[in-house]
Amino acid sequence: MKSLNGKFLSMALIAGMTLFTACDDNNDDGGNGGGGNGDYAATLSGSITEDVTLTEGNTYALNGRYTVEEGATLTIEPGVRIVALYNDQVPYILVKQGAKIEAIGTASSPIIMTSEQETPGSWGGIHICGKAPINVEGGTGQSEIGEATYGGNENTDNSGTLRYVRVEYTGYALNPETESNGITFYGVGSGTDVSYCQAYMGKDDGFEFFGGTVNVNHMVSISCGDDSFDWTEGWTGTGTDLIAVQEEGTDCDCLIEADNNGNDFAATPVSHPILSNLLLVGNGGDAQGVRLRAGTQVEINNAIVCGKALPLTVETAETENALVNGTSKLTNIQLSGVLTSNEGIYTNDDFTAEGNNNQVNQTFDSFTYESICNDYPWVVGWTHSWGDGGETTTETDGELTGELTGELTLAAGTTYMLNGAYHVKDGATLNIEEGVTIIALYDDITDYILVEQGGKINATGTADAPIIMTAQDKAPGAWGGIHICGKAPINVQGGTGQSEIGGATYGGSESDDNSGTLQYVRVEYTGYALNSETESNGITFYGVGSGTNVSYCQAYMGKDDGFEFFGGTVNVSNMVVVNCGDDSFDWTEGWRGNATDLVAYQSTDCDCLIEADNNGNDFDATPVAHPTLSNLLLVGNGGDAQGIRLRAGTQVSIDNAIVCGKARPLSVETIQTENALKNGTSTLTNVTISSDLHSEEGIYTNTDFLAGEGNSVDNTLSYTFDDIKTACTWMGDWTIE
Repeated sequence: MKSLNGKFLSMALIAGMTLFTACDDNNDDGGNGGGGNGDYAATLSGSITEDVTLTEGNTYALNGRYTVEEGATLTIEPGVRIVALYNDQVPYILVKQGAKIEAIGTASSPIIMTSEQETPGSWGGIHICGKAPINVEGGTGQSEIGEATYGGNENTDNSGTLRYVRVEYTGYALNPETESNGITFYGVGSGTDVSYCQAYMGKDDGFEFFGGTVNVNHMVSISCGDDSFDWTEGWTGTGTDLIAVQEEGTDCDCLIEADNNGNDFAATPVSHPILSNLLLVGNGGDAQGVRLRAGTQVEINNAIVCGKALPLTVETAETENALVNGTSKLTNIQLSGVLTSNEGIYTNDDFTAEGNNNQVNQTFDSFTYESICNDYPWVVGWTHSWGDGGETTTETDGELTGELTGELTLAAGTTYMLNGAYHVKDGATLNIEEGVTIIALYDDITDYILVEQGGKINATGTADAPIIMTAQDKAPGAWGGIHICGKAPINVQGGTGQSEIGGATYGGSESDDNSGTLQYVRVEYTGYALNSETESNGITFYGVGSGTNVSYCQAYMGKDDGFEFFGGTVNVSNMVVVNCGDDSFDWTEGWRGNATDLVAYQSTDCDCLIEADNNGNDFDATPVAHPTLSNLLLVGNGGDAQGIRLRAGTQVSIDNAIVCGKARPLSVETIQTENALKNGTSTLTNVTISSDLHSEEGIYTNTDFLAGEGNSVDNTLSYTFDDIKTACTWMGDWTIE
């Protein structure tokens, strides 16, 4: 792709088409709103027919229409700012069928499209025309602004990428009937990547979908004068993690206005988006919150809708019948009022009978920018704040990146962004006080915390104010977790190893080595995959010594293991793993610590509850893995994998355990592991499992197991997460499901 340069400008001028007006401090034609072209790297105007790149960190002026023609790609790098000039031109960006926009910002460097005149309706926003199906007569339409063709039969059509893009003050009115949205998707296909976009203070809709199959996630619409989200003409994509807030005193219409086709309620393809994780907060006005009408179908799961007199309205026989017969679904919805039915087909009684709640006492005041940042940390760093009219704010107290060589304290209650690798070096100490939140940025950099040998992490939360380490992207695998490297013995050849992430040395001869303290710490959405062989755990203990204090920690929704031990002698207590995609607990390389009060709960696609090895390359390697475990409650996901899998020569002592929810709740493998159980080197006592023990070698059998003190098989065992919290009162409110 070509960047802005003299060769490209010359070609454009020869073609008789002004694509950019190059600007410098002595050339001021920045428009009537001030700001002169001395502030701009170039002016965007007219049409482009070749690839163009707007380079990182620059500011560009938008003067009138800017069209990306078929075959061309407009690339916009992180930190670019586009400012619509305030003059007699109508500024907007139009991406035609067969063209692409690749606008890829980051949380710390979003792409911002705004206006010289910072008032709603100042410019025309972004318009993207794709080739995916729409349900208008003839199968194609003309965009309201720019009159470009959209629609077709290419479900997976790709119009590019929008990521970390903020559009402000859109909604320009071309005439009394036509105003422009923040971003308008015209027949856009599912090959297009749309995530982390904000529409701020527009005069018309925030985001509108005219048919198409595009999927969107992490979208924020703030105080847009018409509807926050709007669809029509057969949109059938997905929308995940959607937030709409209409500030009190702003003149806004619906939070969602949803049609199939206003002229033909039964037109096909029928609008049927699938939406999940919605927070929709109205301005206290009399209009609808979510308005489903004109034949639209929909599936909505997990939503809060409040701040509107009519928080949820259903209209037209087609729309209501789809809800009654189950074609459309509303589940886990919380409303601040009752559902209103225009036709009386799908009623509030039907709505509440499906487990939805229609009397939630929530108002606009319940949701400030600060509270939403706390509850939805993925909005931090790139969105424009609301409530104070201020400039964009990260709402954080700093950034963690690079290396720590001295001592640093993160003060109680503060929030930090984790940007890439953060290494605590030999002799350094990272102190983290109660209530601190650390948020891993969502970008193309691998985020993780690595405590090297000789370094320390003292993360000391409380039950009321735990330390939370999470990610902007609330999905398993979003970041790389915590890695602690100590000097305690491991059983690999040579006595030392290299951490899978960060390549730091671990292992040695100091059994009582001290790497610090982890107390009331929750790590969420870990499991970043560096490659096909290496994913990261929630917390990984590499040769960590018994001088390290670890208690009251939770690994939540990771993609790999919850907690893994590579040798060492560290003792842990009160540890909780929920829905980590590989194993809940895992040890290898000779771990010999104690573990008391362990909980694992799986309700998603997960592997073992415990996967335990001595050494996968040498089953007899010394020191032999032999942890002592007590008070275990391990609940599987019903899958075919093992619950506790003891193998590769490991030894173990387990007392007082319940294991259920797996086809093979307890499996023993390899001659060394089974012989240790048979001869009493390893012990299983007071262990209850939900089906018979499985023995690979036939040395230690289910009969031997049942002969052990207090062991039993109970096929009726079943636990919900609430049951677990009742049984394990120490879990309290600092753990989540």
